[in-house]
Amino acid sequence: MAVSTPDKTSNMSSAEFTSAVENVFHQYWGGHYEVVKTFFGQPRDRQQLIDWLELQLYKEIHVVPEIARKVIALYEKLDVEIERGEFESECYELADEAQHYRLLADILEGITGQRRSALVFKPTKEQVDLEAVRNKYANSTPLVRSVGGFSPGGGTAFAAAGSMIDGGPVERQLAEAFKVIYRQELEHYNKNRFVFDRLVREANPSEYAEALQYARELAHQHFILRNASFSYPLSPERIKQIAAGEVTRYIPPSLY
Repeated sequence: MAVSTPDKTSNMSSAEFTSAVENVFHQYWGGHYEVVKTFFGQPRDRQQLIDWLELQLYKEIHVVPEIARKVIALYEKLDVEIERGEFESECYELADEAQHYRLLADILEGITGQRRSALVFKPTKEQVDLEAVRNKYANSTPLVRSVGGFSPGGGTAFAAAGSMIDGGPVERQLAEAFKVIYRQELEHYNKNRFVFDRLVREANPSEYAEALQYARELAHQHFILRNASFSYPLSPERIKQIAAGEVTRYIPPSLY
């Protein structure tokens, strides 16, 4: 289990703790938005777009087996230990990831003229580092693990920026794909927030320090990955500024 440096989190109210976690993510989600806006704000080498698509396709498809296994596990407990709504929600998430993959794979195929196996797409070092952060906290308390549910907020921010891009046929196709991804990532984020908010009310404040440390590590690495995946449109200096809070924060709309 990860251990954070001593701080005053144990004296926080649940509302103060929630606000602290939100502030961490909102800051870096502003960075996600800026990465996409900067990348598409000027003409780019086509290979840079292909590189991003290949990584994004990995991100969309590699989670499918895990979600599918979860759906099967829920199915075996359906209407006994598991509510129908929870089962339905996981099924929709599986379908959403498959749709994201299909939308972006269609665009990549149109650019390259080649259809490729879904298994050929591989993670980058930054993606591996992000997965390592998640694994680091995988055996922590339910509250700490639920911090991982904030990740779709980064997807919401990047898709919100992407849905407004303009240009040639490829850019217009991407904008339409981003609109679909935005709506679905926003739903996933709000669903996960419902769980997080409930767990915060039930948790012991002694759990807050580790949960907040996880939030900091996850939000930072997810942002680093986003910038790398788009061929580093933001300079190292700008990365430091955003990490220091010099950024317009992105706050996803609440659906509940």
